[in-house]
Amino acid sequence: MRKILQLISLLCCISAASLGGKEGVSVSQFPLTFNLVYPGNGIPSGESREIWIGLRIVREDGWHTYWEHPGDVGIAPSIEWELPAGFSAGKIIFPPPQRVSMFDIRANGHTGETLFLIPLSIPPLASGQEFEIKGLCSWMACSHTCMPAHTQLSLKLPVVSKFEPDPYWATQFKNFWATQPKEIPKGWNFDARLIGKFLKLQFPTFLSDKNGELDFFAENRVILSNQSPTVRKKDERIEWILKKSPWGPQMPKKISGILSLKEGAEKSFYRLNIPVSSNE
Repeated sequence: MRKILQLISLLCCISAASLGGKEGVSVSQFPLTFNLVYPGNGIPSGESREIWIGLRIVREDGWHTYWEHPGDVGIAPSIEWELPAGFSAGKIIFPPPQRVSMFDIRANGHTGETLFLIPLSIPPLASGQEFEIKGLCSWMACSHTCMPAHTQLSLKLPVVSKFEPDPYWATQFKNFWATQPKEIPKGWNFDARLIGKFLKLQFPTFLSDKNGELDFFAENRVILSNQSPTVRKKDERIEWILKKSPWGPQMPKKISGILSLKEGAEKSFYRLNIPVSSNE
């Protein structure tokens, strides 16, 4: 009986190993812990393809890193890749941002544990090979002080004849895509106008009673992140008066970014690209 139980345990371990996702060694560098992850047992053999790997960052309580468009302060995480011949990496896809503060300066970033995804273009590969994905990750973490730093990360991926998804990491990747910003539905009529050193952002009528549930994370430093909008209502529509950033374009042709809308207990995110007109 004991031998049977040992055999069952061994088979379970083999099964888990064959189906498990791949995780690089976790690297802790206060106040962050990092590793690269992959949602399956290996790279599928055969023709060239695109795969996705993840960068997991876990932050100590009270610390944050920055979104790809940090706002008035901050530096977003980046990776300088060292890849096998024929491999290439695309742009890091960030999760939706949160409001964070460096001292008393509000910016756009992330707290707690988050996942970032990166596309890799892969050449045709034969099963039985193994490749190491390496990269130098750089970042700035802030709380009451800021700590810019970097560390080396790596992830070993075998080439397999049959891809088997990992239940945990496949779910995490799926959840990541589910929270990515959506395009605004047709009929959501936004308007943006320059008024001297300010930008007026007008929301659709149906959002007129949801001002306390809205937030907007601008790209390219068009507006200051360290501000609260002046809110007024005109013709049943909410208007936000926002200060332009001195570090961004002074005559922007459009304002782009992420609209956060609280819907029940959850938040939904929408991507805005609004042409900017002038009152002058």
